Amino acid sequence: MADLETIVGRLIKLGFNRLEAEVYLTLLKESPLTGYRLAQILNKAAANTYKALESLEKRGAVVAEGSPNVKQYVAIPIADYMNQLESGFRNDRQFLEESLKDIKYSISGDKIYMLQTFDQVLEKCSRMLENAEYSVIVDAFPSMLKKIIPQLEKAALNGVNIIVNAYEPVNVKNCRVIVKSNAKKVLQLWSGDWMNIAVDGKEYLITACEKDGVLQHAIWSNSPYLSFFVFNGFRYEMLFSALSSKIPSEKMSEILNSAFEDVNINIADLPGYRTMLERLGKKN
Repeated sequence: MADLETIVGRLIKLGFNRLEAEVYLTLLKESPLTGYRLAQILNKAAANTYKALESLEKRGAVVAEGSPNVKQYVAIPIADYMNQLESGFRNDRQFLEESLKDIKYSISGDKIYMLQTFDQVLEKCSRMLENAEYSVIVDAFPSMLKKIIPQLEKAALNGVNIIVNAYEPVNVKNCRVIVKSNAKKVLQLWSGDWMNIAVDGKEYLITACEKDGVLQHAIWSNSPYLSFFVFNGFRYEMLFSALSSKIPSEKMSEILNSAFEDVNINIADLPGYRTMLERLGKKN
């Protein structure tokens, strides 16, 4: 069984406040109870406890029973309550989709949006891949890539040209996969996961998160100007990895060192890189 704080947190995500979650969990363990007895067990004010019970009763999470003089409360089993929520959600979804189907969705202007949850990231990623028309570039750590492989393969079946910059050998059907030239070093350097997607040079998604899925940074933009440069940047980074794999090993150092001398920029010296490493890199 998960720890109490995790369970309370999940109930709060369902719309409970903290006291409602504690009342519900207490009733699951011991029912029926009066509101007064619940307040004693939880060491909460009776008025607040009765308010929480009233809210839970309206939600369908608890039911009241007893005589007019003594009202007692019983928790609905969690499976039954979740079934209620799922049924209600399906009905609401069907109604809203039918009612709003004639409204054409659009986002006006070129914008940059901060995403707040990992669920938002996955939903936005799915929508981008569904709407892809020509080409998609994906740069993703192994655990993040696994989450979107089905959507990538589906988009590829629809004729979209998909190139994956991977950090270990992986099979993604009908997609080109290039293993990053310094993949091992990168995975050792960063503490969490990242997933970057550029679609058709018209929108992109950049995500960094902890291993447990807690977001550190996530932005999406539909700016064609920014999206083109992000897309092209990913394209040339992957081109470098592809070229590196084709250079004979005995000439690798000579050719790459010569090329780096021409560019004359050390990424590790950039102030922005150092800041990102402080925030997202592995801590010793």
